[in-house]
Parts: sequence; structure tokens; C-alpha cells
Amino acid sequence: MFKKRIGITQRVMKHPKYNEFMDCLDINWMKLLTKLEILPIPLPLISDNSAYEIWKLLKLDGLILSGGNTLSDYADMNDKTEIISIERDNYEKALLEVALSTHTPVLGVCRGLQLINVFYQGQLKKIKGHAGTKHALVQEDSARDFEIPSEVNSFHNYAVPRKYLGKGLISLAHDADDNIEAFYHPKDGVLGIMWHPERSAIPLDSDCKLIKDHFGI
Repeated sequence: MFKKRIGITQRVMKHPKYNEFMDCLDINWMKLLTKLEILPIPLPLISDNSAYEIWKLLKLDGLILSGGNTLSDYADMNDKTEIISIERDNYEKALLEVALSTHTPVLGVCRGLQLINVFYQGQLKKIKGHAGTKHALVQEDSARDFEIPSEVNSFHNYAVPRKYLGKGLISLAHDADDNIEAFYHPKDGVLGIMWHPERSAIPLDSDCKLIKDHFGI
């Protein structure tokens, strides 16, 4: 039934009633990935020093850096402290380094794209009007080998202007303001998308093909 074991990181959330911080993952990720013959392995937030050990034990075929949580380096006084997790930032950077060292494909979604861009020495810019909307994508010539949808959902408050694209990353699509919505690192096998494929009521065929092709299914 399952052809690949893909590790997926989780959002850090504070319980609304109790003094507890929790790893959380939208179950729609499970519905989407199992449909694609992927066994999703939710990765618990542990010390970044343990990233290599957990990777070796789980024998993962790929990594998804999921959405949620503002990157701590870009948080400001308007961001609630409970949506920031330095521990998650450090852990995901460590997981990304392990994936690259083992030549394992990586997919970054929304925050995941942002983290990857910063990892490759790029930057982010805070924006408004992109949370809870839909907008068109402009596909670039470099995306001819990728399935890029013409319209996507949008749930982010930080963007990657073209001039802030990280080193070695190739833009695949952008929005009307020339913010990068998808990129690829051809040498490292790293793909980033700003939209959430798991949040579509009916998964887009293009998203399904994009994910399957990236992970070799």
C-alpha cells in the first residue's frame, strides 16, 4: 500500500486551557499522503542534536517541512510568543542538513519554504493580505518539468521577494507582486511551495503529481 516513508514536521501549539505545548499536525496531511501511497511519519520535536539519530532509526525516504509557527528570526512585537518556537527552527534546520547529507528529497510547505530560503542565505519580507485568500500563480520557464497549479490558496504573512531568493534556488512560480511562490534546488533536490496542498477540499491533481514526482513515486 505504501511506497515511501516520509517524515513530516509538526506545528508547535499552546493548549488553550492547559499549560502545555504540543506537537500538532492537520489530519488532512494524512489523508492526502496516504492517498499518494506515502506513509507519513510525524516527527516529534526533540533536540536538534538528535536529528541524525532519529533519521537513521526511522529510515526515511523523504522529508516534508510543514507549515505553522513564525520563524523566530523574523518575529516582531506583533507576533504572539506562543506561535514562535526557536526549538522547532533549530530542529528543522538540523533535519534539513541530515536530509541533504543523505541525498534525500525535501519538500517545504509555506513556513517550510521560508525556512529553506533562509537556510540558503535568502531573506523574508512581512506582507499583508495573503492569509486566508486565493490568488493566481505565474509559472516561469524553469517550471516546464513541474506540475504548477494556476491558482493556489494562501495562508502566509511572510513572502520571498525575488531579490531575496536564496543561493542556488531556482524560481518556479511567482505571484502578481513578484514574490516567489515555488522554487527548486536542482543540486540538492529541495522543493519549496508557498501554498498548502493539504488544505484543498479536493486535492488538486497538479499537487498530487508534484508531490509524487518529487518523492519518486
